[in-house]
Amino acid sequence: MTAPATLDRPAISAAAEARRRKHLRRVVGFWASMAAMLLVIATAVVLTLGFNSSWWVKSDPVASRDQVASDGSSVFTQAGIDFYTRKGVVEVTMSSARPSATELGLPESGTKHLDFLIPLTVTAQAEHAVSFPDLEAIDVITARGKISAIEVRPKETYAQMLREVSALATKVGWSADAVARFQANLIADRQEHHGDSFTATIGPAATTGMRVSATLSGDAGSTPELVIRLDAAR
Repeated sequence: MTAPATLDRPAISAAAEARRRKHLRRVVGFWASMAAMLLVIATAVVLTLGFNSSWWVKSDPVASRDQVASDGSSVFTQAGIDFYTRKGVVEVTMSSARPSATELGLPESGTKHLDFLIPLTVTAQAEHAVSFPDLEAIDVITARGKISAIEVRPKETYAQMLREVSALATKVGWSADAVARFQANLIADRQEHHGDSFTATIGPAATTGMRVSATLSGDAGSTPELVIRLDAAR
């Protein structure tokens, strides 16, 4: 009668060992899960504390030395782009005292095109400031180591572009006669090209300390484009 019990002992022992190992795996898995959860919570706390102290969430962020130029104008390095994107305004000095291209993160001579992550206001400052809200991009043109001009292209309808020119006139020094000639030239050029294309330019005028001009053009196969150019003071 003892033989069957003797034969079952290895099986009983193996089953007990399997249960022990299964229990051990559960215990290890539980504590591993707890450790992972605690790590996630700790990381979230650290990130939250760091983010809450970041200038990204401040209503009036203060730039660090690498985010603005010595005169407070925008720079076009990644650090500067991060700052003016958060602030919502790109500030460009266009007076004769403007910073060097190198300080602004720009080439000595050339054009840097910048597409904004969100629509921003661009403010150009010389004797007077001119601002353009809700822009999606800007071209910054340099020559001889300084900004020589900026160009903006508002994304608007043809009718809105005409209103933009009229609204800018009093700010930048275009006369009422100049605006009327500009509109007449658009019609005349369209007629001359049998409606296939048109272009007209107004300006430049320099009452702001910048020479400001605008060109409106288009053709039958493309959307009209308004290019407003501000040339910096010499």
